[in-house]
Amino acid sequence: MAAAGTEALFQQLALLLALATLSHFTIKRFHQPTIVGEIALGIVLGPSVLGFYFQIFPFDPGLVESFAALGAIFLLFLIGLESDFRAIYTRKNVSVAFGGVVFPFAFGFLVAFFLVPPGVAADQFVMALFVGATLTATSTAIAASVLLDLGLMKEDVAQTIMGAAIVDDILGLLVLSIVVGMSRGVVDPVSIAILTVTALAFLVVGIAVGIFFFRRVVVRIQVEGMKLGLKHGGFIIAMSVAFLYAFVSESIGLSAIIGAFLAGSLFSTTPLREDFTEGAGYLGAVFTPIFFISLGLQVNLPAAAGVPELFLFAIVLTVAAILTKVVGCAIPAILSHMTKNESVAVGWGMTPRGEVGLIVALTALTAGVIDNALFSIVVVVMIVVSVLPAPFLKRALVAVDDERRRMQEVASAETGESA
Repeated sequence: MAAAGTEALFQQLALLLALATLSHFTIKRFHQPTIVGEIALGIVLGPSVLGFYFQIFPFDPGLVESFAALGAIFLLFLIGLESDFRAIYTRKNVSVAFGGVVFPFAFGFLVAFFLVPPGVAADQFVMALFVGATLTATSTAIAASVLLDLGLMKEDVAQTIMGAAIVDDILGLLVLSIVVGMSRGVVDPVSIAILTVTALAFLVVGIAVGIFFFRRVVVRIQVEGMKLGLKHGGFIIAMSVAFLYAFVSESIGLSAIIGAFLAGSLFSTTPLREDFTEGAGYLGAVFTPIFFISLGLQVNLPAAAGVPELFLFAIVLTVAAILTKVVGCAIPAILSHMTKNESVAVGWGMTPRGEVGLIVALTALTAGVIDNALFSIVVVVMIVVSVLPAPFLKRALVAVDDERRRMQEVASAETGESA
């Protein structure tokens, strides 16, 4: 007989997957990405609607958090399989990421400092720093999901978005480390330098070890396994490598999804890529929707209702969060000789926020820098700027695809005339 904890696991998985599928069919009727329906579903099932009006909380936060973490890992591993790691850490990606950190941080700080009413935070200056930090990091998973839906992961604009988002995540965590230090009354340059060096070392060592050891081992296991009738030996070890990289990434202060993405990119140029893509795709189909549902479950609108002044702050912060990312990332993209359509697509692709922004907000709440009302408002803004850019990103990517097709047609016509 199954234990009570196991029964709850089965029950919640059954409910989450059924509702996620229902949300997919519903949102597709409006020609929107499935992630919009998943996050909206989370808001309805969370404390904002079901919990507030009916006092019903159907999901265990610990179980949902675990499912969501697996979903993010599988999705980013899958995206890594579609990406050439040699094209990630380029000067263009770093410049795009830098613009996407500086602009949002500065404007987020100013909006919070001047619009959050006194008394909401213990220290207005430190609170504003935390709010600015929540706007820095891009949600790689959300942008990646839209790119996958359109089949554009191999395009230059997709590689720029994915590469810059990874660099952006690292820069965002560096900003967080500085803000945490200031909240404690001290900024430690040594600890910041150690985090920077550790992050760069992880990327360099992870790629080197992956190429010269893990990739060869996985391919060898797959070949030897096929001789014995074991079809999935290589894939299982590849997923083991993904979880190992995620563990190391999380342990050194980065997001686990960075490790999963890096692991996937190691196998992007191997003959096993298509098999691994199929396997990771099935795993992601089960757990990735729960990742996006979990974002919506964290929204608690009634908690902020007692401070109506915060709603003006929320509106202004949302506009600033979107515009600063689009402009801050599009300008370096244009300066890097990308077309106008590609630069706009990069800007929209870097706009969604998600897990890292929520982590920053939770850190501020735990440290006593912000209260529950302000925390809820910041979470709402994170969700809105995660959902709202999706259709604009889709439209921009379609424009990029059309532009590419026209250029190919012109090139083919010129080649035909020359012949």
